[in-house]
Amino acid sequence: MTKPGALVVFRKQLGDVLLLQPGLELLSRRVGTVALYAREGFADLLSLMPGDIRLAEPATFPRADEVYCLEARPAAMLYAARTRGARRKHLLLSRDIAPWWQRLIFDDYTVKSGTHVYRAELYQQLFGFADQPFQPPRLNPPPTDWAPPGLPPVYRVLHPTAAWPHKTWAAAHWAKVLGALDDGIPWVITSGPSDWEVALAGEIARQCRPGQTINLAGKTSLRQFLAVIAGSQAGFCVDGSASHISAAFGHPTLTLFGPTNATRWHLPSPTTPCLKASDFVDERKPAVDLIPVEAVLATATRLLEQPR
Repeated sequence: MTKPGALVVFRKQLGDVLLLQPGLELLSRRVGTVALYAREGFADLLSLMPGDIRLAEPATFPRADEVYCLEARPAAMLYAARTRGARRKHLLLSRDIAPWWQRLIFDDYTVKSGTHVYRAELYQQLFGFADQPFQPPRLNPPPTDWAPPGLPPVYRVLHPTAAWPHKTWAAAHWAKVLGALDDGIPWVITSGPSDWEVALAGEIARQCRPGQTINLAGKTSLRQFLAVIAGSQAGFCVDGSASHISAAFGHPTLTLFGPTNATRWHLPSPTTPCLKASDFVDERKPAVDLIPVEAVLATATRLLEQPR
């Protein structure tokens, strides 16, 4: 395989990787092929990103013309250190937390505070493109054969889970919203593979009208999951990768936030509204369940009534 123009070291969650997309696309325009050292299963996501972006091949001593490391974990920095043939190695962080020995590895160390900046825009700035117009993350449509069998021609997606249970909204709340919005268009429910995620999705399906939902929670590969979201009319989510993916495909997307920082992890627009628990209660890190059903229903109704 030809040596990539840049190797980017970033082994984080699916949603975090998607937020790299604007910066990776600009980087690929400048250096050619960008290889991302990420989790092995993320190759399908990267294949949908505009630009010449691919998953880095496993190698004890990788090769690249330039290296960009966005993690301060010793394992990540040492992987960057083993890269052969790099003209320069860059360490890019949102906090000044790198150990002193980073200077033995990297030619440049850049820190930009990310407390009040949308993460995708921050990553673009860290890659050195602060002077370029920012466009939110986007994905190309996947091949049609990625979709699981049996999907209806028209549907919406509900993804009620995230990596951590404290980000979720109660099953009964979701069931009330879907019941009030029942216009004959089915909802495909998706989730990660964890037992608690599958259980939450199943409880929502059980509380909805028979036939209103198609429960695929825990039953899809990443490739199928991407295709399900890509083919939907709209997405309802909590803070997590599904929200980022739905918005990247250009779908109307409603996202609920509890204790996490919405400014950092969400870019609001008329088609991508979010509701924050902190807007309804005076607590520092309120639970998502404190968002009223009535508020979600009102926002969801406005979102679905928008012309497409």
